[in-house]
Amino acid sequence: MQRKSIIIFVALLTPAFAQNTSQVTITSAADASIGVAPASVATAIGMNLAMQSAAAAATPWPATLGGVTVQVTDSASVPRQAGLLFVSPSQINFQIPAGTAPGAAQVLINNGASQSSATVQIQPVAPGLFAINNLDVAAATAIRIVIPTEIQSPVTVFRCVDTPGSCRLFPIDPGVDAPVYLSFYGTGISGRSSLSNVSVTIAGMSFPALYAGPQPQFPGVDQVNVPLSLSLRGAGVVNVTVTVDGVTSNPVQIEIM
Repeated sequence: MQRKSIIIFVALLTPAFAQNTSQVTITSAADASIGVAPASVATAIGMNLAMQSAAAAATPWPATLGGVTVQVTDSASVPRQAGLLFVSPSQINFQIPAGTAPGAAQVLINNGASQSSATVQIQPVAPGLFAINNLDVAAATAIRIVIPTEIQSPVTVFRCVDTPGSCRLFPIDPGVDAPVYLSFYGTGISGRSSLSNVSVTIAGMSFPALYAGPQPQFPGVDQVNVPLSLSLRGAGVVNVTVTVDGVTSNPVQIEIM
């Protein structure tokens, strides 16, 4: 989950065999403007972080990937091994361990030949929304529920030709007697204090979330469900943000007919 993308990109191999003294920056995997929280997916950017590129083949995320380990020592001085999603010489995507205490944490990256370290501030929540590409196309899905049969059918949110960069928004019809429900995917959300403290803002209008918690397939990825209000009909391309315990995410976009 590269910054602003749910797609893992493989970088060129640049092996290293030395102490890595270059700066390492750690942010949310959803967006570089967002911080990190316990159990969230983070991205480390630097040089000589790994000897090769590798992606996790299955969950749970492995503690060792491509010869790399990542240890997070929290503000209570408790060390924990992080699960690894992707490693490369310039980028590592990993999950902040659940139970990591808020406050300043030390992240130690070991590739078997060198070590890198960075300090990162752990927040109780750090909501970030994934986008498909740098055009802020929301990594979202939607379903339509026909009343009264309750039959569900998928609704297209975006369409792609081949690469993520080709993905473009597809207009969503809010319907009338067949309401649409949207699911947005992000990270740093599941530590919310309560569901009532999660809201979704679409085109400047705020709506309560029906669900805000872990996405069941991928550890560290969260899901937020919200109905698409008929009042948004004709809104066109709009920004969407999620606010959790008073902290607002980066914006992503959908298009509404």
